[in-house]
Amino acid sequence: MTGRVTANPTLAHYQAHAAHYADLLADHDSATARHRFLAQVGGTALRLLDLGCGGGRDLIGFRDAGAEVIGADGSAALALIAAERTGCSVEVVDLLSTDPVPWEAAAFDGVWAHHLFFHLPSAALPFVLSRLHGWLRPGGVFYACDPVGDGLEGMAPDGRYLAFRRPQSWKAAVKAAGFCLIDEWRRPEGQPRYQQNWLATLWRVPT
Repeated sequence: MTGRVTANPTLAHYQAHAAHYADLLADHDSATARHRFLAQVGGTALRLLDLGCGGGRDLIGFRDAGAEVIGADGSAALALIAAERTGCSVEVVDLLSTDPVPWEAAAFDGVWAHHLFFHLPSAALPFVLSRLHGWLRPGGVFYACDPVGDGLEGMAPDGRYLAFRRPQSWKAAVKAAGFCLIDEWRRPEGQPRYQQNWLATLWRVPT
């Protein structure tokens, strides 16, 4: 997998620096958000998708909580690291590609996308969110957490695409894809409001 070539500059960046990011983010605290997500998904024998799983940190959290979890990342190198560290199945998926994904429609009870969507152009959101909606079962839950800002987006000097959307723009895009908002909060939790530059949102597919 590590030899796979991508024309997506953001994925190429993470492919080239996979080990660095896998180690850098291994201790990032997402446990509270995972618990809130799982509480909304509910039930037992859950099947989850960790979209943009990176080095596999949250795969471990969901696996240890008893869920069947599959990882997906656009970087083949990060996908390989995640699979080796977690023992979970991890697929290489470029969300901006029209290539078919290696799972069926309505395959998951929940889709987790922590720090992923700010790497996607706003123009691509209808396409990506529509596909994601189709991967969830009726009543399924979608979580996302990304930085917010004044709407600025474009290529960063390191080659990654970065989008700092206004909260209302992000929520409007997800609602337009057919999701219903369950909950939202700012991160990092416990910090002053002016330092909480990340918005976490939980959504449900109507039954």
